[in-house]
Amino acid sequence: MPPRYKLKQTHWLPVLFLLALLPLQSQAQQAPSTLPKQTVRKLAPHLQRLSQTAPAASYRIQVSNKKAFYTWLQQHQPAVTIKDSGSQGNMLLISGIKPAQLLQLAASSEVLYVDKPNRRAVEELELKDTDFVVNNVYAAQAAFPEMAGQGMAVSVKEAAFDPDDIDLQGRVLNPETIQGNRSSHATTMATLLAGAGNSGPSGKGVTQHALLAHSSFEELFPDNSADLLSQGISVQNHSYGVGVENYYGLEAQAYDEQSFQHPALLHVFSSGNSGDKAESSGTYADLPGIANLTGQFKTSKNTLSVGALDPDGQVGIRSSRGPAYDGRIKPELVAHGAAGTSESAAVVSGIALLVQQLYKAQHGSLPPASLVKAALINSAEDAGSPGPDFASGFGNADALGALRSIESQRFKLDAVTAGQTRTFQLNVPKGVRRLKATLVWHDPAAAPDVETALVNDLDLVLRHPASGKSWLPWVLSTFPHPDSLQKPARRRPDRLNNVEQITIGAPAAGTYTLQVSGFRVPEGAQEFSLVYELEQGLEWLYPMATTTLTAGQANRIAWQPNAATGVAELQYRLQDSDNWHTVASGIDLRQGSYTWQAPDTVAQAQLRLFGTGIALQTEEFILARPATIQIGFSCEEQLMVHWSKQPNAQEYQLLQLGATHLEPLTITSDTLAIIDRSALQGRYLAVAPLIQGAQVTYSRSIPTDAETSPCYISSFQPHQLVTPDVARFNLNLSTTYQLAHLRLERLEKGSFKPIDNGSPTAGLQYQFLDPKPIPGRNVYRASAITANGKTIYSQEEAVIYTPQNFVQVYPNPVAVGQPLFVAVENETVSVQIIDRLGRPLRESHETGMLKELQTSGLLPGLYIIRLTNEKGTVLSSKVVVQ
Repeated sequence: MPPRYKLKQTHWLPVLFLLALLPLQSQAQQAPSTLPKQTVRKLAPHLQRLSQTAPAASYRIQVSNKKAFYTWLQQHQPAVTIKDSGSQGNMLLISGIKPAQLLQLAASSEVLYVDKPNRRAVEELELKDTDFVVNNVYAAQAAFPEMAGQGMAVSVKEAAFDPDDIDLQGRVLNPETIQGNRSSHATTMATLLAGAGNSGPSGKGVTQHALLAHSSFEELFPDNSADLLSQGISVQNHSYGVGVENYYGLEAQAYDEQSFQHPALLHVFSSGNSGDKAESSGTYADLPGIANLTGQFKTSKNTLSVGALDPDGQVGIRSSRGPAYDGRIKPELVAHGAAGTSESAAVVSGIALLVQQLYKAQHGSLPPASLVKAALINSAEDAGSPGPDFASGFGNADALGALRSIESQRFKLDAVTAGQTRTFQLNVPKGVRRLKATLVWHDPAAAPDVETALVNDLDLVLRHPASGKSWLPWVLSTFPHPDSLQKPARRRPDRLNNVEQITIGAPAAGTYTLQVSGFRVPEGAQEFSLVYELEQGLEWLYPMATTTLTAGQANRIAWQPNAATGVAELQYRLQDSDNWHTVASGIDLRQGSYTWQAPDTVAQAQLRLFGTGIALQTEEFILARPATIQIGFSCEEQLMVHWSKQPNAQEYQLLQLGATHLEPLTITSDTLAIIDRSALQGRYLAVAPLIQGAQVTYSRSIPTDAETSPCYISSFQPHQLVTPDVARFNLNLSTTYQLAHLRLERLEKGSFKPIDNGSPTAGLQYQFLDPKPIPGRNVYRASAITANGKTIYSQEEAVIYTPQNFVQVYPNPVAVGQPLFVAVENETVSVQIIDRLGRPLRESHETGMLKELQTSGLLPGLYIIRLTNEKGTVLSSKVVVQ
């Protein structure tokens, strides 16, 4: 019988089946342990232990044939809601299912797998103390200044970032579509990826010119491929998690399938911040601190998962660890993440974008993502245990090393079929510290219920024909016990991972061969990427020639770690001096970094590591203090900004925010600049000192149109609102530059008259007084007159003068219900409100120079306000209430 409903292949089209209840209750209520194994395996691990009393819920199901499934569904007559997505193949979201019905659903021959639907995704902590020194980002930016993300696009999948953030200005794709509350976490991730540094140096990302797109993590499945590719997106960052899940489910499968179908697209996930937790199901269940990735999608094979390093270079205790459910190495990399793995993933995503850009510049097209992964993994510096491990993967990401791998063409792209071998020769010179090679391939997506996710299995072998030696990849023990999982890696064939790495220390000079073989390739040919590296001498990584270190503060400096053994002295010298000053002795060269308390001076400088057989110097860099730019005056036609003088600075570069980035505005040798507003293109200004012709780090940017920016007069305020004596005022100026005269003025008969005069000095604070105010309310203003005759006025301020026996009531008349104010010389008085018949209506005891009375409940008419002070003196005044 044909189905009585019709489904259209539209995006999440709801279809409601209003049918009878499920009839096969006896089968449905069986415990999972009594059902056939093939049925139970169709349920995601967490669903296999679902309580039978759990409420009806939604599930994601994969079916072999939608039409056949709808026929089966109609025959078994459940009352459910189905949402169909044509973009996700044979994937359905089915709602209103009880646990008993869920078991029968899995028993259907048309159902391939039942998984959790979208869970609540959580941002994995906020940014703290970004340090691009750790991952050699600054070194990469200095060595490849032309590579800054131009022509590239990256997507941030999580909550909405702020498209109006000035560090992202002009580079957000379709900003009008970014809806919902702005997330500071998402904005931080976007800034880490591609911040232009418009707000200040701390607003710079790994790239500064890449375009940015947003995608919501409310949908955990991959975004539509056509949408990503049409925007030119080649990297998508995922800094979120959904709780500990370690299995290969429908989401993991979908990411692998998308990456396999679109080889240039790379997804980067944070590993998670649940490193102290345990998975509750699967091979590694109930092992605390093990196998705790926060989302099954992170177990996908063709993506990258990234853990976090603490500032001390150790894997953070909360950084989620591997292995994946089947023993594969996860995370593959770590990176600096003082606040968690969100930051680490964003840093690696930014580095990946630079690798793609460099390859595209050389070859005219994007590289396969497997090559990007191989370059990142192969260049990573060992962290934690020697060799790969389940906490740090293959090591700490190295932006400079990854880019050099591409620049030097130290990679091979090829393919093998089953039983086929590809061989590549390497010529290794003398003095190589370590030879390292990494093989990566994008593997076809696996079925979600398989014991191991690997489909195509390639083998990497390194051979030295002259000696007959050969080396296999490093492989970790996967036995589910903490002791076994922490054992060092051993050389043996890898049957689990689609990443294989071989290293040998101090290789003998000569010719080597790298062999890639197709051990198991059921269909066709498997493409692969192979990257190799010959690590040699010690080199400085930071500071570089373009670097500004902060004078008088702690600065992290870095050299190639593990490139040499032994100890050395760390020394520095300032420009035009041959004297080297010792910073510290006994520096372990293997550490690779040191926190240097720089001298509090502004100058060019050098550092060196000095010891037996070593005298390694940095290029000349600059020590400087951060400049601070301030607004002197912000008037209608002109703007004046100023900053403190920087020692040894010959000139200063003023910068303004253009369409997307800070741009040069003017150079001056002065410490202030007056700018015609007609010359301004943007709303923000910054300044950078020039020392020996080199531009040092610029200041934080300031807005030129802020409401608080003064036109000479910062504030004008009276000492007292009510005074029995002279009227005194404080005047604060933002600057006295080109200011000729100051004046206090009082309003008399509709015009302001000069009362007190002053001449500007070096200070910015002035006092004025009116020795003879008029009894009652007086209105004043201050005026500042420039050297060219322009007058700037303050706001108006009122002072009530209350000489002896004086009373003022205002407003008069007053509207019923509005407050009435009484100004009198005495601070404490008794107050009566008396009607025109002489009857006291209200009495109160009031303090303060200005008394507030309520008129609510008074009838319109004339009233007497009688005040009696502490000495018994009686004063009175009239008021009309209307």
